[in-house]
Amino acid sequence: MADTEHVVVAGGGRVGHRVAQHFADRGRRVTVVDPDPDAGGRSVEDVEYVEGDATRPSVLREALLEETRVLGALTDREDTNLAVCMAAKQLQPGIRTVARIEDEDGDEYTEYVDEVYFPERASVRAAVNAVTGSDVRSLEGVTGDLELLDIRVDYDAPAAGEVVEDALPEGSVVVARTDGHVAVQHATKLVAGRRYVVAADRDVVDTVLRQFRGD
Repeated sequence: MADTEHVVVAGGGRVGHRVAQHFADRGRRVTVVDPDPDAGGRSVEDVEYVEGDATRPSVLREALLEETRVLGALTDREDTNLAVCMAAKQLQPGIRTVARIEDEDGDEYTEYVDEVYFPERASVRAAVNAVTGSDVRSLEGVTGDLELLDIRVDYDAPAAGEVVEDALPEGSVVVARTDGHVAVQHATKLVAGRRYVVAADRDVVDTVLRQFRGD
């Protein structure tokens, strides 16, 4: 997620707040658009809030920044989510959009959005992966304070060409190449462009991401 400077989440329900919390915990700037941010004491520390309806252009303009790279429309109404994503593309054509869709046949909506998230098929961690994009993915079956990441080494990242023991902070370890054929040792050199499975304590995940993805 190191390449996503600012994340906008439309929808402050359970899924939206947990996704926002995830990115805030990783040091990312996050804005949540919610008609009632204080409802039920759901507000998340270190997350910015814009109060209002995300389908309104004036509200969406307030939430979107020049450095916003992705918007996740995660309300419980798929028509609202599609409208928000399409409006965001109009206001900021280069933005990546993710829509929460309830319809099991909703894959066809990728004609209008960049990615679809199905809550009935997947966990909140899957929503995080959808918003993050393909270069960094948290493996969904893992619970507790340890995160397993499927992550690619950028060509200009600090870890590219470095051996594992020099590239990673304490509290993290490279388990294997993502293809599963090669276990990684401390002296293994990390190859730019290759994907690895990395286990990391939550408090060093952001450092691992910077090493693999750069600033």
